[in-house]
Amino acid sequence: MIVNIYTLIMLFVSFVSLSLGVYLFYSTLKMIYGFQKYISTETKSKFEQKGYLIFLVACVALSIRMLAWPWFYFMLQSFVSEVPGAMCMFGVTQILPSTVTFLQIIKPIAFFIMGGWFLCYYVDKSIPAAPFAKRILYLLLVVCGVLLTDSITDIVYVFRMKPLMSVSCCATFFDVPLRPSAMIPQAILGSHFEKILFVLYYVTNIILIVLLFMTLSKKWQSLSPFLKKIILYSRAAIGVVNIPVVIFSFFEIFAPKIMKLPYHHCIYCFMGNGAVPDAPIILGLFVMGTFAIGWMGILRLICKHDEAQTVTERLILKVNNFSAFCMLASLIMVTVHLIFS
Repeated sequence: MIVNIYTLIMLFVSFVSLSLGVYLFYSTLKMIYGFQKYISTETKSKFEQKGYLIFLVACVALSIRMLAWPWFYFMLQSFVSEVPGAMCMFGVTQILPSTVTFLQIIKPIAFFIMGGWFLCYYVDKSIPAAPFAKRILYLLLVVCGVLLTDSITDIVYVFRMKPLMSVSCCATFFDVPLRPSAMIPQAILGSHFEKILFVLYYVTNIILIVLLFMTLSKKWQSLSPFLKKIILYSRAAIGVVNIPVVIFSFFEIFAPKIMKLPYHHCIYCFMGNGAVPDAPIILGLFVMGTFAIGWMGILRLICKHDEAQTVTERLILKVNNFSAFCMLASLIMVTVHLIFS
């Protein structure tokens, strides 16, 4: 185990969220089991008090857990000097690679699901009748499962992390012709995939931003429900397609170009070696903008109720604004870097 301020904070966060998560999972199960639509006034009062306590614990636990995702990369960066041969976070990931890969997958999933739960809870809390309480409890069970898995894996990783071996430089993986980030787009787009990928990046992002701003226009309300559905489904589909496009674009085009290392395709160096100080902001804006598109879908799926329509639509509009801002800001920052690199 490597002991520093980052691992100590990660362990503290993990143990706290694990303890709260166990209590939350048990209490949520118990509350769902005892959930009744029609109950007496006295029982209803006790039920509401218990529900308030559960949701309060959930808000604390999830808020703490959502911070664990960015902190995980701060912790990996702090390990670079401790691992022989490591030049960036990639070297650190070569120790316990399966665990690190799992953590890098589950943390964004956890962040996304937790963010969606918070938004749904906000809508339910804004309505006196709380029409979505049961749905939110079921969603909370899923969130608890992810939270517990993430917390346990964090603890296991920190305790097992021992730099007992010398690792290879990131160039041996990211700068070879057969690197995955080059072979996959090449198999799909052909040998000159860089130019096509560059165009795709701007086309998909611009279309996505236009569709996001379209829902903010005055003409949006005058569109037919069928046309609105087509636009919303198209936006969701383009948002999903845009994820691999952006990932491969950063690996193959933007990271080398912006770092001014034309043959170096390491995204970890791009994020953490200081050559591009605002790189985490660029990627963070893209992630939050993409997540916000998914959160709007969760709100439309779970918070369907005549009584909640006004509150839900108002919140969806705010999330839409947030997504449009994040996606546009990320695109502008990348463009400015390309112009001056």
